[in-house]
Amino acid sequence: MNALERRRINDAIVRLAEGDRGAFDVVFAALWPELLSFARCAMPGHPDAQDVAQRALLNLFFRISDFDTSRDGVAWAFGIAIYEVRTFRRRQQRRREVASDAAGPVDAAMSPEERLLEADLHRALIEALGELTASDREVLLPQGGVPDRVSAAAWRKRRQRALARLRAIWRIRDA
Repeated sequence: MNALERRRINDAIVRLAEGDRGAFDVVFAALWPELLSFARCAMPGHPDAQDVAQRALLNLFFRISDFDTSRDGVAWAFGIAIYEVRTFRRRQQRRREVASDAAGPVDAAMSPEERLLEADLHRALIEALGELTASDREVLLPQGGVPDRVSAAAWRKRRQRALARLRAIWRIRDA
């Protein structure tokens, strides 16, 4: 966008803020490609870039009566677009955080009820494992396999006892 076009857009935004509804078409036609291009650059390859640009333009038109006409209208429009991009990124981050707290990989064939039941079972198992001793958890969830200092027979026996204790805790929780 060159200086002449920027001045023309700014004048149209000022006219729109002052109540000239005829400037709406000029503002829309001039800002839409610019905001869309900005959103696509800020979110490369993201399919929601167009939605973010639309949200920015809608927000601009919604808040046009609050615009201070002594300021630069184009900078104000891009400020709204920056806010929308940041808001979108925060929402995406929150979704990823919520998804990472889930019980594990989501099976697309599972119904929402089945996913909820699986997540509840996973939480209950984590709580039950938390009630075991550290040595029992070490046997049930080995980090590096069977330690060299323990014979295979002793390891199997320890694992059998740890599983029996886990089953007992599970039965108490299930009752």
